[in-house]
Amino acid sequence: MIMAKTVEEAIQKVNGKGLYLETETQYWVEAEENGQSVVKKVLKPLPKRLIIEKLKNGEFPESYIEEIFKPEKTKALEESLKVEEKGLLLSGKAGIGKTFALIYKIAKDLRYHKVSAPLYITLQDFDVQKEYYTENRLKHYDCFLLDDVNPNLNKLEKRFAERVIYHASRKNKKLYITTNASLRDFFNFLEDEPLVSRILQMCEVKEINETTDLRIKRR
Repeated sequence: MIMAKTVEEAIQKVNGKGLYLETETQYWVEAEENGQSVVKKVLKPLPKRLIIEKLKNGEFPESYIEEIFKPEKTKALEESLKVEEKGLLLSGKAGIGKTFALIYKIAKDLRYHKVSAPLYITLQDFDVQKEYYTENRLKHYDCFLLDDVNPNLNKLEKRFAERVIYHASRKNKKLYITTNASLRDFFNFLEDEPLVSRILQMCEVKEINETTDLRIKRR
């Protein structure tokens, strides 16, 4: 995958002669290869309109979607931006910005084509009738945010979270997780050693030591 932010960068990256065509998401650059004229595709950063569309298609909360384009600096956001390639597990008290930070991170992944179809799943408002709670639906997504994986989950909710984690591991898809529990309590709650091992393989793990509830602070 070749990506460039400007026409000049696109031409340079493929040793091109000039721009052949530009669309909303791609540059098509005229170049020479083995003595023949060819047109090469270079991806552009995904525009805001399409990022919003993909987040809405993945059932991300609309209350967060517009806010990610004018982010408030928090410890959770600062720590999430330090992670480059892997997924991320954020642990910390409720209201400190964990979910916002990970949605911001996923939007950034979308912008730079690291993922193309993310899905938001909250475990605190679990609906067993939802179509996406099946393996058949999960296969259509390449990134998952499991929100609020807390020790108060019932057996059905916990079992579904496990299915998503195993699916992401088997299919090499990106995984993001939030929990209000401490990391010790979170991993004790999961119990299953192979499951823990897969999370540690797929995700950076960070505990955010903040106590200010941003939801209350903003009132």
